[in-house]
Amino acid sequence: MRILSVTLFAFVLAACASSTTGNSPAGAPDPGVSQSAGDASGAPADDQATGDDQAAGDDQAAGDDQASEADADQQPQDRNPHIAGDMEASSRVTDIELSPSPIVLTRGDTIRVEGHLADADGNRVTGARWGIGAGGPVDIESIKDSIPDSYLFRGASPGSTEIYIVLPKPTEEGVEWTRIATFDVVVNDWPVARVDVDPPAFGTYAGSVFGLEARAITTHETEHATAKTLWSSSNPEIVSVTPDGIATFRTPGQAVLTASAEGLDGSLTVDVKPNPVRSVQLEADASGVRTGDVVHLTPNVSGSGSRTLDDVNISYSVSAIDGPADGAEVFGDATFVANSPGAYRVMVTAGGQSATVVVEAAPREARRVSQLVGRGAVAHVATSDLWVFQGRDGRDYAYTGTHAQGGGERMYAWDVTDASSPVLTDSVVVDARVVNDVKVNADASWAMITREGASSRRNGIIVLDLADPAHPTIIAELTDSLTAGIHNLWINGDVVYAVNDGTSAMHIIEMADPTNPRHIGRWEVRPGEEDKSLHDVWAEDGLAYLSYWDDGLIVLDVGDGIEGGTPREPKFVSQYQYRTYQPEEFGNTHTAYRYGDYVFTGDEIFGCGDCVNGPRGYIHVVDVSDIENPKQVARYEVPEAGTHNIWVEDGLLYIAYYQGGLRVVDVSGELRGDLYKQGREVAWFQPAGEEGEAVVPNAPLAWGPQPHKGNIFLSDMNSGLWVIQVEPPEQPLVP
Repeated sequence: MRILSVTLFAFVLAACASSTTGNSPAGAPDPGVSQSAGDASGAPADDQATGDDQAAGDDQAAGDDQASEADADQQPQDRNPHIAGDMEASSRVTDIELSPSPIVLTRGDTIRVEGHLADADGNRVTGARWGIGAGGPVDIESIKDSIPDSYLFRGASPGSTEIYIVLPKPTEEGVEWTRIATFDVVVNDWPVARVDVDPPAFGTYAGSVFGLEARAITTHETEHATAKTLWSSSNPEIVSVTPDGIATFRTPGQAVLTASAEGLDGSLTVDVKPNPVRSVQLEADASGVRTGDVVHLTPNVSGSGSRTLDDVNISYSVSAIDGPADGAEVFGDATFVANSPGAYRVMVTAGGQSATVVVEAAPREARRVSQLVGRGAVAHVATSDLWVFQGRDGRDYAYTGTHAQGGGERMYAWDVTDASSPVLTDSVVVDARVVNDVKVNADASWAMITREGASSRRNGIIVLDLADPAHPTIIAELTDSLTAGIHNLWINGDVVYAVNDGTSAMHIIEMADPTNPRHIGRWEVRPGEEDKSLHDVWAEDGLAYLSYWDDGLIVLDVGDGIEGGTPREPKFVSQYQYRTYQPEEFGNTHTAYRYGDYVFTGDEIFGCGDCVNGPRGYIHVVDVSDIENPKQVARYEVPEAGTHNIWVEDGLLYIAYYQGGLRVVDVSGELRGDLYKQGREVAWFQPAGEEGEAVVPNAPLAWGPQPHKGNIFLSDMNSGLWVIQVEPPEQPLVP
């Protein structure tokens, strides 16, 4: 969970002379989260941690204790008399203009932007305290100490964003920042240097229709982010091509196909050959299935003399015979799946010839009954993550963290041996505003919790001794280079991977001696660049899966051997980036979990146009059977809700779906298409605590699930710990 209350992020305060980067994910993740250590008070940069310890300015209070983006930047007036002295001038400001306007710059370039502040009569106001909220593609640095009311804007990445101007308002608790104006900022990519055209993916036979690929390459040898390539043909009677590159090879002959972008061209000469196709056949490996079952198709395209043709473009289509028109899908890798019951005709076409098969799909009937087993109500403080385990004493325990609303400085220990009656046995109190994550090592001898928002600004990790798991005790802490805050962590043997709020890097901590944790390394995407945000890490069987927000899913070799990585010296394996539309564009890769040939990743989207009742986001099913070339093959999306943490075990995906509650999904077998429509949802439970038993009553906000010994344990942000049971299926899941 990340921390924001608005769509735009990093405050650049009036007296701030250091750079504050808008490296947060677009949208305001998790409700009620405090800022990380270096940012919690909103003080100027000279009052904050610096270097690797400095938070990146992306963590602002949100949720029920949010009020506005201003709350994240509260600061006692006597904290810095120089700044407090500007408050009177700020109180007279009613309007502001920025120059230049509009603000347009090129990636990597820096321009100076000056603010012109005015009062209600139009008179210019000087010496006022004000700030800028920014995010996404632009980095902003205050230079007001040398040039009044001025900032440096640097184009960090291509794109557009909206910046907002804020003014301070004194309150009893400090300073509240109020938005008074917004401005658009556009960062253009580097200029196009050339256009690269790929050779055709299939044989150029008369009668074939398929897409062509071209890329605009910048002066920095990167693919241009926005330049659109437009196609044309020198001889449309031979080959016609749409502007988007869909080519129709009409008759034998030769033509030059050209892709143009920003005044530059790339070309391809094609020789169209006679159509060799004489017949097409199609077989399916099943004709009667359930919704969600994947059917494999085998086409056979033959030429003269029954010669098999392997380079002919093949297209698939599906139509309903008895069922909804959009009730099934067929994919380019020759697979079919029905989302709704019915009978469907699947067609393959090649070289003007076609063949069909019929597939009938019955309802999946995956639904089971879920029931409440027990709960540990927490009504005075928001609950965060949990970990359930069997202690060395043979009893079962659940540890739960706490969040900003109501305190956030504790980890609770519950005895859940009797799952119907969880017993709170103890708590661990630390200096923090958020204990976001808790993990227990494999032999249950020690645990680790994270800290964010410490009053001392010394966050980091805390190590707990579990000799008596009902009463864990602190045996060590590590704060050096971690003071900005640790958001999540994963224990991989005697190594811990910690997500550092300040560096957006995965810090590697040696835990061979739990009483003496020590740094041994770090890994980060795009070293030296600041517009990034690491949210979570999960590791198993020699591979680590990093949820890197807009950089997507990143896979590292931490001992698998693919790239020669070790737990202490990870090596990059692959990356999968995506964009989710809600309806705006977001990356927001928040969590990842490997199960079989799939990695299940979840989005966390706040602040979107559709986020009227809370967050959005869904589960992406990424096929990693070829680990170096991951690809998305399926999705699971609950309408009008957003995902948080997940767990997968024994063919079932457990999702804490925020306001959508706990969702249990059948992910057995091969996966394609829309799992929600296919009826793969097994169970649903809403953890709504009543008045007196919840921080916010009757408002589910599911945080994290974990199955344990036949029960499902669930932490809910508003109401604490829940234990749920789902009845077993009448028939075992398909392996």
